[in-house]
Amino acid sequence: MNLEKKSILDKVVTLIRFAYCSRNIAFGETSIEEAKRKKVYVALLSSDASINSKKKYLDKMSYYSIPIYEFLTKVEMGNLVNKDEVSLIAIKDKNMAKQVIKLMKEVDDYGKRLQEEQ
Repeated sequence: MNLEKKSILDKVVTLIRFAYCSRNIAFGETSIEEAKRKKVYVALLSSDASINSKKKYLDKMSYYSIPIYEFLTKVEMGNLVNKDEVSLIAIKDKNMAKQVIKLMKEVDDYGKRLQEEQ
């Protein structure tokens, strides 16, 4: 992994940990309930979630117009928030969510730039 991309992802990890400490985070099914109440601003889906889980979370988050990005594995995401495994993390703080969205777009743009260079 490139250092630029790694440093961006490290910033996202820091924001997730900060959101967890400030209790501005929801997990899994709770994220859907929070989304219904318009209290979720961005969601991060584990890269190794089951096909059914991915479909369910993608459908629900798109229905409520919440940006969703694929992130780490379930175990890695669980380690960030002191749990065994987590398939979905949703951030409930608007400002933290804006930062996560901005950083995830940078990672995506970086990937697009790499493809264009080849």
